[in-house]
Amino acid sequence: MSQNLALVLAGTALVPLLLGGLPIAFSLLAASLLYFVLAGADPSIVGSNMFWFLNKSELVAIPFFILAADLLGRSRATNDLVAAADLAFGRLAGGLALVTMVSTIVFSAIAGSSVATAIAIGRVMIPKLVEAGYPQRFAVGLVAAGGGLGILVPPSVPLIIYATVAEISVGDVFVAATGPGLMLGLVFCIFIMIFGGRARRRPPRTSRDEPAGRILLRALPVLGLPVVILGGIYGGWFTPTEAAAVAVGYSSVFAATLYRNEALSSSVETVAAAGRIAAAVLLIMAATGVVAYIVTENRIPYHVSGWIDASGLTPFQFLLAVNLLLIALGLFLEIISVILITLPIFLPVLAGLGIDPVHFAIIMVINMELAVITPPIGMNLFVISSISGVPIARVFRGTLPFIGLIAAMLLLCTYSEMAALWSLRLLG
Repeated sequence: MSQNLALVLAGTALVPLLLGGLPIAFSLLAASLLYFVLAGADPSIVGSNMFWFLNKSELVAIPFFILAADLLGRSRATNDLVAAADLAFGRLAGGLALVTMVSTIVFSAIAGSSVATAIAIGRVMIPKLVEAGYPQRFAVGLVAAGGGLGILVPPSVPLIIYATVAEISVGDVFVAATGPGLMLGLVFCIFIMIFGGRARRRPPRTSRDEPAGRILLRALPVLGLPVVILGGIYGGWFTPTEAAAVAVGYSSVFAATLYRNEALSSSVETVAAAGRIAAAVLLIMAATGVVAYIVTENRIPYHVSGWIDASGLTPFQFLLAVNLLLIALGLFLEIISVILITLPIFLPVLAGLGIDPVHFAIIMVINMELAVITPPIGMNLFVISSISGVPIARVFRGTLPFIGLIAAMLLLCTYSEMAALWSLRLLG
């Protein structure tokens, strides 16, 4: 059977596998094996390609950052972070909602994951927001959308994966993403202060009238972690992979001492939970690596690039089409899968059209921010629904204003390279 026909049949078989509920990694591997069998190729290529794809030192940072976030998320660090944010911002317009968003932005710079950020902040703040009289839909939508900053504000796992596949500097991508991440967080905060409404009752003070100095002193270590991670990378003291190991050591010390609570009674359980998440991420990466091999073997990037050259698409038109495609894929596929499947196809086209791959990284990740809060696959909707007991449809309705703000930021960063890369250019 010809390779083209085998590719079509394998791609067709992938759809019912995904819709049938088979995990994404196993669906991709099953479709890939079917392709190799139909094309008469050696199926052992699957195993060797998975090993080759994972044999990159940069990927060691993924389980380390996940573990660091889990250590702090299970400890008292989140509560102390919220108390410090309440002390600084609790009396402004929007009060407790603004505190929630500021806490989310800071925790995003620790977690590297939208789901981890949403869970850590949501467990603490959603009950407080509802108790204070904020509409339930607003409370859950705020945390679900704010959690999406976890994949844009460094250290972001999707950004590490993007830089690894594109073979560009992780540090450059981190620096570039810091600017749009802070801009979007600021936009969220302004929206909350103007349109977020007021609590119907007096919000509970998370600081419990403790001395301000004691609150800030207790929150200082968790606030210092992003400075240590990003400052170390940007200052050239260690690589992103080494920074992840430093983050684990830093988090372990403070989680076991200053922030220790009953949730951290079993360090083995914490490490095992982080390991399960990291294993799932890396298995998806390995499976999509096989798909990327098939895509490259069939010269799909070459054909796409040739078609774009022949059709005379401008960079403006190409980026518009890419945004529409990524939004559509994000409705049905997990973030990492979207990046790993599409990026090998896009990279040759970027070079031909003169689009900076670091700029394109910002575009892709902001698209994925929309993906985590849009059904049917939006992971933040599921986790917020799970921890709050609010139906997924209601959580989604609460995110709608924030979806509009993210879409506006996406357009700005897509068509203004200065807006997307200003922090990278500022630091030279």
